[in-house]
Amino acid sequence: VTENLGIRAQDISTQVLPRDLHADYINTMAVVATSIEHFATEIRHLQRTEVREVEEFFAKGQKGSSAMPHKRNPISSENVSGLARVIRGHVITGMEDVSLWHERDISHSSAERIILPDTTILLDYILNRFTRIIEKLTVFPEKMKADMNLTHGLIYSQRVLLKLVDSGLSREAAYDLVQPKTALAWDEQKDFRQLLEADPKVMVQLTPAEMDDAFDYHWHLSQVQTIFDRVFK
Repeated sequence: VTENLGIRAQDISTQVLPRDLHADYINTMAVVATSIEHFATEIRHLQRTEVREVEEFFAKGQKGSSAMPHKRNPISSENVSGLARVIRGHVITGMEDVSLWHERDISHSSAERIILPDTTILLDYILNRFTRIIEKLTVFPEKMKADMNLTHGLIYSQRVLLKLVDSGLSREAAYDLVQPKTALAWDEQKDFRQLLEADPKVMVQLTPAEMDDAFDYHWHLSQVQTIFDRVFK
């Protein structure tokens, strides 16, 4: 039978197979579910009203919050997060089933009749539901740019720091040159780049072209395709 199914027989078994095999299976399912939940949680945050950088598909006439008509709740991602918690709960039961009396009792059976099919079916549902989320996800690039601009350019402080180091300054000197301006930009809501360009000590080290490069967000995306190719090919 095992040969026809393309699986190997267990090397050692008594009345029942060692249950660590089943515990490992449940744990693997839980890791997959939790990894998907990680993405779903990010979508949930990014769909918050004040963030709104992405949004789950929202059909015409669909309702979000029953109390607040303006809200569009990420119900599918919330559903994925909740079901991942259920699967993680099954990990404990799977581990508890490992310890059997003399490898012969069947105390595991009643529990496994629930956790094995439920975990498998739930993960299949999570995978399919999250696939639909991604396929229909709405992305708002302009809102992403607007949110980045809320920092008044502070997100580029590391790039400026490293360019100053490349220009010949020590890291400590470069840090001492940049850090006070980040505080001023944040505390007084001033443009970080303008503060830098107003300081001769900075501009003697960096050319306008180097400043443009330091404040170009595309640099942070330059390796995205390489990473995707490494992971998905």
